[in-house]
Amino acid sequence: MKLKSQVRKWGNSLGLIVPSSIVNDLKLEADTNILVSVEGDRLIIERDKTLPTLDEILDSIPEDYRHPDDLEDFIQSELQGRELI
Repeated sequence: MKLKSQVRKWGNSLGLIVPSSIVNDLKLEADTNILVSVEGDRLIIERDKTLPTLDEILDSIPEDYRHPDDLEDFIQSELQGRELI
């Protein structure tokens, strides 16, 4: 599929307008991480499939997060085997 789009000035950089049909097909959202590369005269844009680090995952947990009540007994239970906690 080839669609026309525009590159526009965005601060000191340029931004690419992604047509809504592509946004919908690829299920893109604002702040989706992408990888950009150049092959000859082609600009290649692909979803960044790099897995987040543990620190990134933990940082994404809201400060006010509470475990569901049905997990509280498990979280507070005594060790049953050879867990390394």
